Amino acid sequence: MDRELDELFSLLMDEEQLLPIEELSALSDLDTLQLDRFSSCWHSLSPLRRRTLLATLGQQADEYIELLFDNINRLALGDPNPNVRKIAIGNLWESTDPSLLTPFRAALNEDNSIEVRIAAADALGRFVLIAELEDSSLEESNQIVEDLLLTLKSSVPPALHRACIESLGFSSREDAQAIIADAYHSGDEELLQSALLAMGRSANPVWRPEILEELHHPSPQIRAVAARAAGELELHDATQPLVELLEDVSDEVVHIAIWSLGQVGSDAARTAISEIQASAPDPETVKKADEALEHLAFLEGTPDLLIYDFDDPAEDAVD
Repeated sequence: MDRELDELFSLLMDEEQLLPIEELSALSDLDTLQLDRFSSCWHSLSPLRRRTLLATLGQQADEYIELLFDNINRLALGDPNPNVRKIAIGNLWESTDPSLLTPFRAALNEDNSIEVRIAAADALGRFVLIAELEDSSLEESNQIVEDLLLTLKSSVPPALHRACIESLGFSSREDAQAIIADAYHSGDEELLQSALLAMGRSANPVWRPEILEELHHPSPQIRAVAARAAGELELHDATQPLVELLEDVSDEVVHIAIWSLGQVGSDAARTAISEIQASAPDPETVKKADEALEHLAFLEGTPDLLIYDFDDPAEDAVD
C-alpha cells in the first residue's frame, strides 16, 4: 500500500499529466500516517491541481459509495484557495459528523469568500435538520440558527442572504419561520424562490396555502420550486394542480411535478404519471415517470408497522 501511495503521489505531482482517475481509490479512508504523507503531496500541488483533484474525488465518492475521502476534504477546509474550500464543504455536505460544526460555522462567520460562506450556510442546514430530529442536539441547532440569523442581519450579498433563509427552513423556531414569511412577502422573486424552498424543507403544513398559490405563478422557476415543496410536504390537495403542471411549457416543471406526484401518492397521481409515461415524447420524461411509479409501488408495498401489535420485550422479560 505504501508503494502504491508513493507512486500515486508522484503521478499527482506531475501536473503535465492528467489525473490518474482509476488509481484515486487508493486515497479512500487514509489513516493518520497516510494522511500526513498525502498532506505533503497536497501542499506541493498548484491551486488548479488541488481544485481538480478535490472535485474529482467528490465525483468518485458520488459514483462509488464505498469510497470515503472525508479526511482529504477536511484537510482542504483550511486551503488558502477559496475555490478549494468551497469544493471541500460541498464534498462534506452529507457528513453528519458533529466535529464539522466548528469549521463550518467559522467558514460562515469569518471566511473572506462569499462563495465559501454560501457553501457553509447550505451545509449547516443539514445539521439543523439533524438537531430537529434529535432533541439532544437542540443546543447545537440554536447556535447554528443564531449564526444564520446574525448573518441575515448584516449587510451581505443577496446570494448569501438567500442561502441562510433556505437553511432556516429546517428549523422549527418561530423567528426562523418569521424570516421565511418575510421573504415570501418581500416582492422579490429570488427571495420568493428561497422562501418556497425553505417551506418545502420545513415539514410544516402551515405553508400549504402559500405553496398551492405559487403552483400557478407566471414564472416557471417559481412553479418548479413550489411543485417540489408540494411533494416534500406531501400535500394531497396539490394533486390536481400538479397534474395540470404535467402540461407545463417548462420541462423542468414537468419533471418536478412528476416527482412530487410520486411523493404525494394517490390513485389520481398514479393515473396521471402512468399516462405521461405512455405518451411522453422524450426519454428523460419517461425515466422520471418510471422512477415516480417505482416510488409509489415501494410506498404501497411497505407495511404500516403501527397496525401490528408487537410484543414488548420488556414485558416478556417481566413474564
